[in-house]
Amino acid sequence: MGRKALYLTIAERQSAERAWKARYAASTRCIAKRHCQNSRAYRKRYGRHASKSSLSDHTKALSVPDLPSSLISLASTPLPTSTLFHDASRSADALDESDLSIWEQEPPYAYPEPTATVHEVQYTKNLVDVMLGRRWRLSKAVRDGRALQFIDEEFLVGTLKDLTGRISRWSSVASRVAGSESGRNREMAHCWLQWQARDILTDCKEVEMLKNGENPYCTLMQTTPL
Repeated sequence: MGRKALYLTIAERQSAERAWKARYAASTRCIAKRHCQNSRAYRKRYGRHASKSSLSDHTKALSVPDLPSSLISLASTPLPTSTLFHDASRSADALDESDLSIWEQEPPYAYPEPTATVHEVQYTKNLVDVMLGRRWRLSKAVRDGRALQFIDEEFLVGTLKDLTGRISRWSSVASRVAGSESGRNREMAHCWLQWQARDILTDCKEVEMLKNGENPYCTLMQTTPL
């Protein structure tokens, strides 16, 4: 008994092959592979990233700031798996993000609290998922852009100093909001601390790899959230 042909004509087969190639080109696997290949080729041709041997002894002696255990713990918290989170992590056009800017400001928050109904509790959870997805997307865009920048010794020193200030700021905010908020304000303050902690931890790993002459833009680069 013969198998039924998938395509009746050569044109149908060619059309299906083009559609498959287009889907593969847009897949996370292909994007990640292409990103690493381009990064290696670009660096080999133009020498965009500083090698370990090109750094001064002073820069080599600089260390990544120590991170509070609470920051590491929060940064390691698994991201949501909801459809809202993944939609927000993929595109700014997938959801209405017009009201999210207030939650990107530094907490504590003192916005009027809604009545704790089932609907409002679910709305807050959805808000956290969308916010984390948005921040993941924006952080990825920054790192994708940084992969093509001129990464030199001045960049490393400046980033290390910046990290020290960001860690101090994070610790200060964490101590101020502890037990001082409730309801949606509390959940969104925790959300702010979480995405800030993730950014800080990832930047620390990035700088450490650059100091060692490694390329963080392949190993740390993610095309989909973990």
